[in-house]
Amino acid sequence: MFGDLNDLNEIAENLKADIKKNIDVNAYSLWFESMDVLKMTDLTIAVSVPTTINRITIESKYKNLIIQAVKNMYDLNIQVIIYSTQDGKISKERVDADERALIAGDAAETPPQAENTESEFITNGNMPGLDANRIFGIEYTFKNFVIGSSNRLAYKACTVVAQQPATAYNPFFIYGPSGLGKTHLLYAIANEYKQSFRNARVLYTTGEEFTNSLINSLAEKQHQAQYLQFFREKYRNCDMLLIDDIQFIEGKKSTQEEFFHTFNALYVSGKQIIMTSDRPPRNIETLQDRLTSRFESGLIVDIQPPDLELRIAILKRKSEDMGINVPNDVLFYLAENISSNIRQIEGVIKKLNAYSILNNTGITLELAKTCLADILSGTEPTNVTVEKVINLVAQKFTVPQEELKGRKRTKEIAFARNVAIYIIRKITDLSLPKIGKVFGRDHATIYSAINSIDEEAKNNASLNTEIEEIARLAKG
Repeated sequence: MFGDLNDLNEIAENLKADIKKNIDVNAYSLWFESMDVLKMTDLTIAVSVPTTINRITIESKYKNLIIQAVKNMYDLNIQVIIYSTQDGKISKERVDADERALIAGDAAETPPQAENTESEFITNGNMPGLDANRIFGIEYTFKNFVIGSSNRLAYKACTVVAQQPATAYNPFFIYGPSGLGKTHLLYAIANEYKQSFRNARVLYTTGEEFTNSLINSLAEKQHQAQYLQFFREKYRNCDMLLIDDIQFIEGKKSTQEEFFHTFNALYVSGKQIIMTSDRPPRNIETLQDRLTSRFESGLIVDIQPPDLELRIAILKRKSEDMGINVPNDVLFYLAENISSNIRQIEGVIKKLNAYSILNNTGITLELAKTCLADILSGTEPTNVTVEKVINLVAQKFTVPQEELKGRKRTKEIAFARNVAIYIIRKITDLSLPKIGKVFGRDHATIYSAINSIDEEAKNNASLNTEIEEIARLAKG
């Protein structure tokens, strides 16, 4: 074992010198120049690189260069473990444990990394980018998706897509309001598909992740061509692409251009493309016509808010899955008051159970009404709540309501406007583009406004109190 830092530095320089002879100078500079050696034995070598992109690229394309360099310089046949410092802390204990697992054959050659902001390829039975507990487990499968009249067509179409990828419905587009099970169905498709095609390459991402990945690639001015190549290979070299919330690319010209070519590359290659959105393609404003026509060339299905019977069934299933006994009268009360967003259901049941335990009492209708009053009170239409927020903020900061929605950018007006935007985002399900429509601004401006108030409120107790008070009044 080489444990001394000087020895490790010397090993790293020797290996990099050998690698440099066998790779293009630009590729070496991009992927290997910053590589360090963490540990080396006669069986394994552990190396680290600065970014997740470096790690993924070396693992998929250049790992043999490291193996051959060790063979050339030290006459050893070793296995390689690659870490990225961007993925999280790399401790000696972690490296030692990964080395033992690798030698014992109990793990893949590369150890699990900390969760990354981007989803990665799902290959050979592994699904980075999807919660491991949701894959081949009890969550997010077709079996535990509760079916009713509002989602039956979407459910049936998803099962067909999972069983006959790129044959029956391609592309496949699911739309509906937030919190009705679109993401559940995407995971269920991935689960079913991987059971039948275990070596298939599946990639799950979101419209936001796709956009941010492209932005990061374009931001690398020095090596932009290489980063763009990696970006394109990542999204186009899969058998099934699942994109959640595709409406996020609304108004983003470069992102739409890139997705257009990604879509074409996959479609022509006979790969399955599945997308979700909060609205149908034709209602995604500023979406290029050529993308709209491609999205509409396959099957489009919608999911509607569940009726009372389905809400009761979902509540009953969720409570049973969590091992919580909820009486029928409580289930009925909850179902009557949670009318649209079923994503609330799990949190409501957990809160009800916690109150029951803390008060050392059973779950009753009276307890439900008491402990869930704050959650179940927000039943007014979203547009009413938005107008309430604008009115309350205008009063609080002595700014005319029309100025909050107007174009003036004085310090006082801009701050009050940002507060209104922040509260609307906090207490409603409106997307950034929809909030942008209220104020006549694009989603990037809305995002910036929310972040600025979020940072200010962290260090300003008075502002935080004012925000909470306005939010409470707007929901009351």
